[in-house]
Amino acid sequence: ALGVTGAPPVLRVAVGFAAGAASSTAVGVGPAFWPLLAAPLLILLLRGLRSPAFSLTLAFVAGVGWAAADARARQRCTREIADGARAAVGGYFLRSSAAGASTFRVVSGAGSECREPARVYSRAASAPPEGEFVAVEGRWFATRRANGTKSIYLSASSVRTAEGDVPWRHRAASALRQRASAALEDRLGAQAGVASALVLADREGIPQELWDAFARSGSAHLLSISGFHVGVVAALLGGVLSAAGRPPRSRAAATAVGVWCYVLLIGAPTSATRAAWMTTAFVVGRIRRTPAQALGGLGLSMLLISFLRPSVTSGAGFQLTVAGTAGILVLSKWIASVWPAHRGRRWIVPPVAAGIGASIFTAPVLAYHFGQIPLLSLPSSILLTPLVAAAVPGVILTIFMDVLSIPGAAVAGAGSEGLLYAVVTVAAALGEVPGATWTATPQEAALLTIGGLLPLVFWRAPWRRRPWVRIVAAVCSAWAVLWLGQTALSLAGRGRMEVVAVDVGQGDAIAVRTPAGRWTLVDAGPRFGDADAGLTRVVPYLRARGVRRLEAIVLSHPDEDHAGGLASVLAAVPVGVVLGPGFGGGQRGHMDGLEEARRAGVPWRRVQAGDEWTMDGVSFRVLAPTPEGAEASDDRDQVPSRTRSPNDWSVVVRASWGDFDVLLMGDADDRIERALLNRADLHGVGAVEVLKVGHHGSATSTSQEFLDAVAPRYALISAGARNRYGHPDPTVLARLERAGAHIWRTDRQGTVSVIGRKDGSATGGAARGW
Repeated sequence: ALGVTGAPPVLRVAVGFAAGAASSTAVGVGPAFWPLLAAPLLILLLRGLRSPAFSLTLAFVAGVGWAAADARARQRCTREIADGARAAVGGYFLRSSAAGASTFRVVSGAGSECREPARVYSRAASAPPEGEFVAVEGRWFATRRANGTKSIYLSASSVRTAEGDVPWRHRAASALRQRASAALEDRLGAQAGVASALVLADREGIPQELWDAFARSGSAHLLSISGFHVGVVAALLGGVLSAAGRPPRSRAAATAVGVWCYVLLIGAPTSATRAAWMTTAFVVGRIRRTPAQALGGLGLSMLLISFLRPSVTSGAGFQLTVAGTAGILVLSKWIASVWPAHRGRRWIVPPVAAGIGASIFTAPVLAYHFGQIPLLSLPSSILLTPLVAAAVPGVILTIFMDVLSIPGAAVAGAGSEGLLYAVVTVAAALGEVPGATWTATPQEAALLTIGGLLPLVFWRAPWRRRPWVRIVAAVCSAWAVLWLGQTALSLAGRGRMEVVAVDVGQGDAIAVRTPAGRWTLVDAGPRFGDADAGLTRVVPYLRARGVRRLEAIVLSHPDEDHAGGLASVLAAVPVGVVLGPGFGGGQRGHMDGLEEARRAGVPWRRVQAGDEWTMDGVSFRVLAPTPEGAEASDDRDQVPSRTRSPNDWSVVVRASWGDFDVLLMGDADDRIERALLNRADLHGVGAVEVLKVGHHGSATSTSQEFLDAVAPRYALISAGARNRYGHPDPTVLARLERAGAHIWRTDRQGTVSVIGRKDGSATGGAARGW
């Protein structure tokens, strides 16, 4: 949009190239891609070959081709690596993590020909060592991306020191980061984690609840290395060099070199790299005595990042840093020009204008990638940015003084700790404000963005150059396109029923959509430690599908792998009712879900065999547990028997729409299967189209007698990759194959779904992008 409306040519080319690279990376060059190509071609048709749209379109096509070629080159090195294959590789960690994926450079063994670092998940309690040559043993696993390419990661069973060479620059960078981290631990105490995130791009020390508070308050970007932090570093370097008496041109060059050293030291995150390239553009302009335009510098940074690393253009980091910077550059000047004159104007206007510009431009990106827009981002930025700007120099000074053993490091650390304590306190308070975020689906974000850009792209009337007219036209167009798009999307799924096994790892989360577009969730995924699949997998999937409300959550039983994510789902999505077997054994996820339901006013009901309800023509019938089997109790928190497994109380549900039948078995075992057959709940009703295989494909479920009765056409197995239980069992897989069922597994295909019609016909497969 900036390119079409008269921004510098380099920015126009950069926007087109980056958009093409992002589109190619996100969806691949296939059937889903061609509708994306229609938009620039339509612009070209309407605007003509002599318009700026022509160069924009050419750049878009070039970006598509370049990203596709890059993806093919990256795939060549992983094509021969089999999913689940044992691995023994040597190399070194570029960045290590105890909780998530570590970045590992493979030097020897499978994958050593890849130019991209591998992701390694270690089972050790502490982070793997950096700066040392190590031998890693484990298994390779693959996930499928939205564009059809394969992403490889290594599940490490052991990491040990070995003989080998690590490049000096990686050893030096690792040693500096470790020394800096130690200095922050010694001098900043409880705020060391926040300080490490601010200057070292290390978020390991920030608790999840604190990170969530920053996200809700709209200030999470302050904890991520960005152009703001690079600007602070550049200002410090410039000040030191100026005090040293260096002339302007050499001072500018030295500042650029220092900025790049800092960016490479912390691992070159995308936003910091963007700021470093812009700094370089300004330095080149200073040396040539031709000052660079800000938008031109932004365009240069976009173009170089898109060219050197096209795979990052579809990610949130690249899009947020570009959108935020563009918002500040485009809107700040106009806001300042219309701001009324008053005392203190020069102190108030710049931060407010920058906050408004960044908030408006990043809102669609936040909605698309994270499903929510923080409504307090402007006040939080105004309150917290000065505190962070004051704290960052103090943190850097603390590290510098501690490493060099200069007296006074404790004083500098105490001052920085006080400032960071104020930052954390204010962010936590703002995060608790009711209604701090607005939920939006990715589809809504895309529709609003398209609608807002339409007047800028297609209208040629001279009066559209007036800023306020363009804003009004963009807002009206955005809401009109949103309404039309929502109407079309709501009609698109009508007349079909869908069953989705969301990939939550070793657990269950089954989403059922009725022909009228209403949703029911059966189980909510696991939570083990700080890993909450309800928050990280179920909620993002529901938002991506445009789910505004769940009519019901059916909790099959209270085990952590089924109920662990319940509280997060209840907190994020309005729910009509929670249905369950009527007891809990004190499991953390179940109890947290119960408390969240009480807080949100969501009713919690016990169900048993014989209960039925109908929604949009879909009949839901509970087949288990039976009243006699449950040793009935109306107290949902009472444990009926300490000797019985919660699996014995698993809720089994059959959902039927015409001739399309779905059977959801929870963790029911073969004893429950025999009981159902003996009661004739299944026998004689014909084959089911979809079977959610019981207990993740365990050998204790899905007996041959049971399969003979239900004869499923599709079998959905929800299990985690590399799970320690060996699910699904090979014997069960063999039975399903003999029964003629199409098997879809979340540990292999990711999120899988089956779409059925009332006549019983159905299609199934992996859900793209999940």
